[in-house]
Amino acid sequence: QDPDTGPDYEALPAGATVTTHMVAGAVAGILEHCVMYPIDCVKTRMQSLQPDPAARYSNVLEALWRIIRTEGLWRPMRGLNVTATGAGPAHALYFACYEKLKKTLSDVIHPGGNSHIANGAAGCV
Repeated sequence: QDPDTGPDYEALPAGATVTTHMVAGAVAGILEHCVMYPIDCVKTRMQSLQPDPAARYSNVLEALWRIIRTEGLWRPMRGLNVTATGAGPAHALYFACYEKLKKTLSDVIHPGGNSHIANGAAGCV
């Protein structure tokens, strides 16, 4: 907790275990993919190299509305189960590795403190 800005609600406690980081990463990754999946579906259609002549959209919301109207409410969610299944383990490993490496590098660069260089390097790795 920083006395100037109050508690940091985005940070896990200092003694959080690797398992905690893995669970937090898995939940965050699954939620992110579930929320953004319909938009990714539209984006993929808008970026296709040879789209169907009837599939030309002027913006994302118009495209989403047209897909739902012509193909059904659940069409933009088709395939989400596979994406969410893969997102959990992938994000769990990513966050666990990131947090471990960030702590290790911070201890080398700035013992007992937080290093922006360590955070950036951990993110790059």
